[in-house]
Amino acid sequence: MFERATSYPCAVTSADEEGISEGLRWCRSHAQSGDSLTLWVPLKSSLQANDRIRRISEQRGVDVVTGRGASYLRGPGPVLAAWPRMDDIGEIQRSAPDIRALCVIAWNEDRIRPWVDAVRPEILGDRRPWIRDVESASLTPELDAVVVEAMKDLTAAINHNNTIAAGYEKDEVIGVLLALHAAGYRLNGEALQGWALAHGWAGKNPQRLAEYVRDINAGKRPRVTRTIRADYIRGLEQQVAVEQPEQSVHPPRD
Repeated sequence: MFERATSYPCAVTSADEEGISEGLRWCRSHAQSGDSLTLWVPLKSSLQANDRIRRISEQRGVDVVTGRGASYLRGPGPVLAAWPRMDDIGEIQRSAPDIRALCVIAWNEDRIRPWVDAVRPEILGDRRPWIRDVESASLTPELDAVVVEAMKDLTAAINHNNTIAAGYEKDEVIGVLLALHAAGYRLNGEALQGWALAHGWAGKNPQRLAEYVRDINAGKRPRVTRTIRADYIRGLEQQVAVEQPEQSVHPPRD
């Protein structure tokens, strides 16, 4: 029904001058005729905190948007996002139809690692913070195959123009999370937020998804007006067993 995907190319680069310059070149390489480069910064004052970012903001054909104001792109083109959190990436993705390419300048790698692990962007600049993720095991908890199938269902079922804080979308999201939790599947809010961002969720919905997971893991039961049918998770387990026989379907855990 409402299936989405993050189809534009993504990259992550280091916050040193060389990394920022490489990220800028990468963005410009994905620009088309008539495009503007959008420079996203958390606050207007952020421009004064980094000379390289400030100089980019002053270049012709660069539009500056901030996390404090509207994060919408004014037109199509690549986006160079300086020091966003995963919550900010969700807001940036409200403009997904206009994004040609997205390069994230990392200030704290661990804050965006789940997004990096889910999206697998091109690594620019200083690769050292990502070596463990790129060349060996990820530091983000791996999502169970059944959890991933449930997330795919949710992505197709909800209207992403609506908030998951109310109405049908809230019932669907919380219902599925509660059903997975009751069946014994471990849920990690940051890993699910990263997955959601990689699959086209935008605005505050990826952030709210992580908040719901944290509440459920803490023993809370968010209020909904209807519940998921009792055999839903069993059906997903059977689907994974058939379609992904190499994956072990985990039994409920204590």
